Amino acid sequence: MSEARSVEDLRELGESVSALSKKLKKTPGLSEGHVERLATAVERILRDYDGASFRQYRNLVRDLDVIAADVARLGKDKALHPKLSRILDAALLKIRKRDLYGGRMFIGRLAKLRASARERDRLLEEYREGYKEIEREIARLKSERDRLRTVRKPPVSEADVDRIKALLDSANRALAHAVMRELHDVPCHRALPALLEASRDRRLLLPKVAEDDAAPLFALLSDVGPMRETFGVRGVHGLLEALSYSDAKLAHLVGDGRPLRTALGANLAWLKAITAPGNLLPQLSLDLSIEELRGRIDALTVFASKLHNASEATERIVEVSLAIDSAALSKAQEAERQFRTFGDAARSAWEGTLENAVRGVERDLDRRTRDLASLSAPERLG
Repeated sequence: MSEARSVEDLRELGESVSALSKKLKKTPGLSEGHVERLATAVERILRDYDGASFRQYRNLVRDLDVIAADVARLGKDKALHPKLSRILDAALLKIRKRDLYGGRMFIGRLAKLRASARERDRLLEEYREGYKEIEREIARLKSERDRLRTVRKPPVSEADVDRIKALLDSANRALAHAVMRELHDVPCHRALPALLEASRDRRLLLPKVAEDDAAPLFALLSDVGPMRETFGVRGVHGLLEALSYSDAKLAHLVGDGRPLRTALGANLAWLKAITAPGNLLPQLSLDLSIEELRGRIDALTVFASKLHNASEATERIVEVSLAIDSAALSKAQEAERQFRTFGDAARSAWEGTLENAVRGVERDLDRRTRDLASLSAPERLG
């Protein structure tokens, strides 16, 4: 159903509600809902006290007196038609005499009038919902218009943002690969000092280790002798295998293996942390501020220079650094925030079609405002 047809339907519905309301107002008590309320109360008494014992008669009379007083008050205030008052009084009298069947017959005489009032209320509720729906749409269009007016053209396109993201992702992958090779392929007596030095730079967020714990392990692995020839030439992952060796096997390989076992135990938490699955280094991301990214790149540059197989990682870090210095990365950050916040509106701003979108929303807003003005408020129809 089109919007124009929907508004026309609401006009017709409003006319029907208005006609029913005028008809009901000719009989006081119908339009205001007094008849429905009183009849419902009587029906509840008929239901609650059907088959009641004589002991409950006192409660029955009490409830009837409340309704009778209400009927009398409304009749005195001319808020209830005399004919309706007589019907209700007769029903109450029948029920007081425990003639519940007679009471139901009198209440049944109001069925047609009550049905008309209920139909009016149903149509009015339907009209009210349609009226509120247009009000909600107008509020939404106003909000959308105001939102579009705040959108500015992003400094770069989405393709440029994706290119910078790809640059950061490639740097993250290259660094992760370099660290993996350092842990697996480089002798641990050369790899561990580089990792220890990097752990001192808190911008890299690497696990820390106490110098007093690390020094004995590095000395064991670096000194010329069986310890270095057996374990110092292994990667860091291979070094951890020594913990699974028995004392007899360690004695066979290096003589006294107790110093190595003690040194590994003291550094075990750190060794497990740097060899755990996943990325050891913090990830470069557009979500970081420029200051954080610049500091992290400076720290990664120093760290990569200490690694033994990090030529590709070094190249990627240089590319990210150039993107920071040229302001390409900061522009990508700003554009990414705009695209993420405003979506299609930001894309329209970049393409130069945003003004057309604003005018389109304003046209819809004017049209729906005129539609609402052509309708009567629900309060006036009731």
